[in-house]
Amino acid sequence: MESYFRQIFFVKSNAENVLFIALKVILSDFKRYIILKGKNRIVMKKITLILAVMLIWMTASAQLQSEGFSNSILPEGWTSINESSGCQMQFGYTGTMPESGNPLASFSSGAAFFDDSVCGALSQDRIVLTAPSINLTGVTNAELIVIYNLQVFGDKGEFIVEAYNGANWVQVYFQDTDTPRNTGANQTKILDVSEHINNTFAVRFIYDDEGTRAWGLGIDSYTLNNNSVAGIEEFVDIDFKYYPNPVANFLKLSSKENIEEINIYNILGQEVIHENFSTRSAQIDLSNLPVGAYIAHVQIDSRVGTIKVLKH
Repeated sequence: MESYFRQIFFVKSNAENVLFIALKVILSDFKRYIILKGKNRIVMKKITLILAVMLIWMTASAQLQSEGFSNSILPEGWTSINESSGCQMQFGYTGTMPESGNPLASFSSGAAFFDDSVCGALSQDRIVLTAPSINLTGVTNAELIVIYNLQVFGDKGEFIVEAYNGANWVQVYFQDTDTPRNTGANQTKILDVSEHINNTFAVRFIYDDEGTRAWGLGIDSYTLNNNSVAGIEEFVDIDFKYYPNPVANFLKLSSKENIEEINIYNILGQEVIHENFSTRSAQIDLSNLPVGAYIAHVQIDSRVGTIKVLKH
């Protein structure tokens, strides 16, 4: 047991990738301790506690920047500018998205919202919502996740995501069609921004009604994650992939070698799913899991890797 505590103290003073090494060691021995009895149950409880603490620390470390727009004012450090008119975005909006179908999509926890049918009717509106810059020195892989709803009118209305690469703003996403209607759900987009990493990295979201009346845009949340801590270095040469992430129902995995076993743990270190396979592609049903962050322990032939999965 002493060796496990030594690992924890070592992890606290080193880079995040070391955390994953320690995590994988503990996960590898996790099942062996489950069968222990008597006084060794105490050992099992201590390991579970350590695992829970590490999972919480890892989740926080992987998240570089996040905004849920739950307050009624512009978030600190953010800017919002309408380059064409005086109409501005609302913040902390908890209503529904106009013309998003039946049922209407909603923003129960708050959103950054521009109602083009009211505020910007028949006017030119181009809203630029910019996040604070962040120093990504040392980060090698990063992704942003945005949950939103765009409703156009007569093919008018655009949603654009741009990343600042240290010299210029670069478009990383463009949409000019409705978020799928009649689902009662918003749309989630995951964007790899690794090639734009720099010490003044920033993200901005643009809504443009193209000079006419459209319905508008709602941004439910935005997260920037450090994917450098995704512990799948062992899988690089076997083309391991997992998607979608975040996931609502089925998490799909593929590899050039056989996927043997997958264990999924919640943030308390409790195993919530255990599946055995012997195939190069697999899928796991996560639909019954609560919304949140999970750790998946993946075994492919003799290799073991760890990934973070977001359930929404």
